[in-house]
Amino acid sequence: MTKDRDDSTTIAARCRAQGGLIEVNLGDLREELGYKKLGKWVLIEVAEALGRDQLGYFPEDVLDPQHNTVPRQSQTVWIYENDDGARAQVINAVLHPDQRDVRAALDVLTDHGEALTPEQKLDRIRDLVGS
Repeated sequence: MTKDRDDSTTIAARCRAQGGLIEVNLGDLREELGYKKLGKWVLIEVAEALGRDQLGYFPEDVLDPQHNTVPRQSQTVWIYENDDGARAQVINAVLHPDQRDVRAALDVLTDHGEALTPEQKLDRIRDLVGS
């Protein structure tokens, strides 16, 4: 998220090193961007920085200043690698069902291989092999 840090200590690097999913508090996210205090503009910048790093997060309302009007450094979000992997497909389908093929994303979790596209089948094999 920031260019001042050693790449191995960034939240993005930590997330990827831990398999693409990590829980982080707002204090750590704020510090990585170099801010001393949390506020609505910092929440917006954190959300934008995560997106630039191809990371998603949930629950989304924690980084939404309209919902989180009094952010605290101890509040946490789950950060995930927002790639085309099975995890990201499922999380994105749940978070944004109007923008995703929910059935196809959730079928990745089942043994209904016939419901998967060829690319999804390959992704599932890659995910299993990578584990």
